[in-house]
Amino acid sequence: MNEVKDGQVSKGQFEDYAIEQVPLEKRRSTLNVAITSCAWIISLSTIFTGGALVSGLSFSNTVWAAVFGMLLLGIYGYFQGWMGGKYGVSTTMLTRHAFGRNGANLFGVLLAITMGIGWFGWQISFFGITIAEMFPGKWFAIPEVAMVWGGLLMMLTAFIGYRGLATLSMIAVPLVVFLSIWGLLKAVNYAGSWEALFTSEPTGDPMPLFAGITIVVGNAALGAVVFPDVTRYGKSAYRGAFGASIGYFLGGVFCIIAGAAMAIAAQVPGLGSTPNIPAAMSKIGLGFLAFLILVFAQWTTNDNNLYTGSLGMRNVIRLPKAFIVCIMGGLGLAIALIGLQDYFVPFLNFLGTYVPPIAGVMIADHWFVAPKIRKKAYQFGVNTVYAKWNIAAIASVILGGWISTKLTFGIGAVNSTVLAFIGYIVLVFVLDKLNIAYEIGEKREDETGF
Repeated sequence: MNEVKDGQVSKGQFEDYAIEQVPLEKRRSTLNVAITSCAWIISLSTIFTGGALVSGLSFSNTVWAAVFGMLLLGIYGYFQGWMGGKYGVSTTMLTRHAFGRNGANLFGVLLAITMGIGWFGWQISFFGITIAEMFPGKWFAIPEVAMVWGGLLMMLTAFIGYRGLATLSMIAVPLVVFLSIWGLLKAVNYAGSWEALFTSEPTGDPMPLFAGITIVVGNAALGAVVFPDVTRYGKSAYRGAFGASIGYFLGGVFCIIAGAAMAIAAQVPGLGSTPNIPAAMSKIGLGFLAFLILVFAQWTTNDNNLYTGSLGMRNVIRLPKAFIVCIMGGLGLAIALIGLQDYFVPFLNFLGTYVPPIAGVMIADHWFVAPKIRKKAYQFGVNTVYAKWNIAAIASVILGGWISTKLTFGIGAVNSTVLAFIGYIVLVFVLDKLNIAYEIGEKREDETGF
């Protein structure tokens, strides 16, 4: 366990290199990173996304929406993941160069509020309600009971760190692949043939393919932004980025197709606009296996929410990461038990609008602004000097996010990322030519990582 001594945090086994570079000897294989990233996207919400898509798209168009949507996320996540693999640091630490040391603190707080507390609590509530729907009348499936034991499981692997995430992923990913295959076979059996399945018509109001792609991207955009939290364990920049991108892509496509196939196979009424996936699982005969899949699918995703949030907050405060996980996880669980999670959703969606453009600025800073304009290479560790604030970076994120909400075309997360990417390069170029400072103050990293 980590201890705080004289204002410094000792580097115990649960600190997980939260504010330092992962040593090369601790890096993992490309397959390990890929499976861990795959487990990140495997979740109930992704399965439900597939079920929702077939209400407005044919099965074949649902597959295309899954492929194109996840491909977009894999491509821009690759550039994020490349930086994590090269430098071996978390997403929040990478923002120290692009946004300044204090700007990185703001990003860390943003991740803590959105992913580590808000969405963590919402997913716990979603888990409890889904288990109750799947197993009505069972004591372990009482929503509040399921929230507690489910929430504690999710906190456990986030507490351990990457080792815990990777170990769990090795179990969860094969299970969900099995679910995908089973769901497809059931759907083919119901439809009568593969041809009949792929030519099936939507069960609700038709939607254009582009709208389906937008739904896929919107469901998983935040995860691609924080790829460095996983790829920092890659053996190289390329291997980390490739592993995370291919794992995220395959996991998302598998889950979406599984949800779509089960919804078609079962033909059960939805819950309003939401597909009744638990009822579909029961109808096609998954039984106790469905329970295992539900548990592992949600566990592997929501522990990552808490993990990323804790890495963000560890960048801000001098407390052990394991302690931060417990506090944030407890807050998220309390929100779910009290029933306040839905009140946070509009606020979380608002904040989430400004997370994708952060990736746009980070990519622009690393590949263009730092080497071409600032002429300063990225480095991390003791005596590294950061600006306290990068006003141009912060302004580009705000403008990119705000303008994207006004556009009536394209995909919101992609629009805001591209706008911030272009806007940041242009803004820095102009300010540099006018000799106007956009970086304020200096902060030198000490031996504690602060």
